[in-house]
Parts: sequence; structure tokens; C-alpha cells
Amino acid sequence: MAETGIRKYAVIERLNKMDVDLIDVTLTTDVEALSNNDVIAQSIEIPNAVSVTGGSAIIQSIMLLDEDDEAPTVELLFSQVSTAITDDEGKAIGEDVGDLDATFRSFLGATTISSWSDLVDSQMGTKTNIGLVVKAASGTKSIYVHAINRSGSAYTPTATTDLKMRIGIVKD
Repeated sequence: MAETGIRKYAVIERLNKMDVDLIDVTLTTDVEALSNNDVIAQSIEIPNAVSVTGGSAIIQSIMLLDEDDEAPTVELLFSQVSTAITDDEGKAIGEDVGDLDATFRSFLGATTISSWSDLVDSQMGTKTNIGLVVKAASGTKSIYVHAINRSGSAYTPTATTDLKMRIGIVKD
């Protein structure tokens, strides 16, 4: 009975030591019409996503800011490594990639941003309570994100830096 109490205390102690962090990244893209299912951005590093090399974390929330004011539906794919899913932004997933299955073996999960708030000259999309557990590859504290246009129509940014992401992470 006493051992159970000690374990419960150890779990509570561990939860109290978890860090919460907000990390900002720009989903750098090409300035061109990006058709439905085209890659908006790929292999964007999320530095220090985990506390220790090869560690894990929980993605809790994501905010996208579209400074171009278009509000596209964006699917975000998270990966342990920086591996291309297409030859270039503006192409479909797998276009000009030899072994896509090998690339997907390092993937951690996905989420979609489709609900936007109109901020007059920009749009803000938010996804909360995601709870996606991620793990960095050995030798790094980073994970990577790819963004896919899932709008059903074209998304045409006017600058390569129009789409910004703020990710809320709970680190172990």
C-alpha cells in the first residue's frame, strides 16, 4: 500500500516538472498558386521541440497566422527527420520522390487547421487539445513539419513568409 502512494507521488512530481513552451516557426513556401493537395512547406524545423536529445513531448496546441488573409485549410504532418515529401513546394506529395514509404516511417502524426478567425488583414487558425505525442530522432531535440493545402482550391501566398506557426508543446 505504501509503495502505491510513493509511485503516485513520483508521477505527480514528474508532472510538476514538465515544461510548457511556445515555439514560433515560419512555414516558408514558394510564391505561386498552390493547388489543392500541393505541399505548401516541407521539412520545416521545430527546434527544441523536446527537452533532451531523442526525447519526447506532447503537441498541445497550434496557431497559424496567415498574413496573406486567405485562410486555407492546412494539414500539418509531423516527422522525426528532415526528409522531403516532394521535389519542391507547389507539387503534390510524392511527386519526384523515389521511396515515399521510407520517408513516412519517420512520421509522428498529423492535424488539420480549418477554422479561421478574420483579423481584417490576416487570418488566425487555432487547433487546441491536440495531445499528439512526438519523439525526436536520436541525436536531436528537433522535430519537423510539412504543410499541405487541403482547401479544395488554390492557395496563393504573396510572400514566402506569409504563413507562420506557433506551436504549444508540453515537454517531458
